Amino acid sequence: MNLKTLPGLLAPPREAAPTAIDMAVLGDRVNESLDVLRDSYTPNAAPGMGGGWYHELARPEPGTTATALGLLAFVEAGRSFEHFDECLAFLTSRQTTSADPLRDGGWATKTSLGMPVVEATAWIARLLARARCDLREDAPDVRRAFRWLIRNQNSDGGWGSLLGSPSRVWLTCLALRALVQLNPYHPSVERGVEWLTADRTGHRPAWGATPNAAPTVTHTAFALLTLAEVRPGDHDERLLAAYDWLLRTVDFDDDHTWIETYNVSPNGSGSKPMWRLALWHYGLPIALAALLRDPRGVPGVTVSRAFRTLTRQEFTDPRVNGIPGGGHSSLWTLWWRMEALTALSRQPLAHPEDVLHWLPDATIVQRAHARSLPLQALLPRRPRVDVLLLIRRFWTTLLLAGVALLSLVGVAVGAWHWRDFWLSVSLPIVLTIVQEAARKRRPPPPTAR
Repeated sequence: MNLKTLPGLLAPPREAAPTAIDMAVLGDRVNESLDVLRDSYTPNAAPGMGGGWYHELARPEPGTTATALGLLAFVEAGRSFEHFDECLAFLTSRQTTSADPLRDGGWATKTSLGMPVVEATAWIARLLARARCDLREDAPDVRRAFRWLIRNQNSDGGWGSLLGSPSRVWLTCLALRALVQLNPYHPSVERGVEWLTADRTGHRPAWGATPNAAPTVTHTAFALLTLAEVRPGDHDERLLAAYDWLLRTVDFDDDHTWIETYNVSPNGSGSKPMWRLALWHYGLPIALAALLRDPRGVPGVTVSRAFRTLTRQEFTDPRVNGIPGGGHSSLWTLWWRMEALTALSRQPLAHPEDVLHWLPDATIVQRAHARSLPLQALLPRRPRVDVLLLIRRFWTTLLLAGVALLSLVGVAVGAWHWRDFWLSVSLPIVLTIVQEAARKRRPPPPTAR
């Protein structure tokens, strides 16, 4: 049996866009990103204190969150990294040791005045769990990191930067993604899910930065990705409505890049000390990773369009074209694309109750909801010509062609002479074509200022 022998290939199309995803291109982009991380790794200035990355890859000093992201990129891609031990040593040296249970076991950022925060602790805890570092004596203490996240959960079930800070959607998702890797059955996980989904309805399915904020592609996608990890295969109608909202809203020509900023104080809102934190958001790759987890099945056309946008350009060395403070030199740009592409590379082709058609040179997966359809009805087909649209667009050309055709008929039956046909029909048509061509080449008149 061969694809060329299947009937129905010339029937009207089911989908307007191609759905091909070149796995070789996907692999090249992942390898390019890992090469950038290898080239931008920096040892710590203090001897024996390891090394890592800063979120601006062109800068030399390592940071805790960026170092965790860099290692996590290698872990998720299933690749080894020659400086893995040094990075763990750097993270171990930065883990907070304190008699205060609300501080012990967490990590601070460069801008949090030495206070451990969710923005760093959740990422590092997730790395330690994904890399199975709980069995290593030289790794950071993942049990203390776990306790820090539990103790700094707010009474409403969500997370802010630390205990007492207003709960935010992004930070709650960070904490839940870490906890579900460490202990998915802990009561704090269920409380966090309840906070995240409490006020979601079919009429208000999407998420913003805070529960009452306007919805964004980034926060909605990250919330769906988080809930898919905590509750895999959940068919809650509110979640399905959120997936539908994301499909309607995401723009494949816009990477939805922006920075979420907010004030944080360990002693309550408005008290001293206070610092300002920033979260880098890249909505399109997060939306792609979320759509891969749609419990109803992956929307193939949508995913392929997002894939083509994310793989249009390779991620080049930030030391060559990266400007400090610009998106092209940020580890966040690299990480979110890496997570989406590695998730796509692990996507199973067949799901329960699907039908597999093994052909000599191809494999077709017929989804469970379409198993009653004939195979030819699932194949891409040539587009149908819209005759009315062609007439509306080219009616003048068709009118001239009709006049010329009728005139030729007149010449053929002897009603017209060839000279009359040339002077009255052909010459005006030629002159009109020449005039239109000249008009299009003529530069537009200058506009008044």
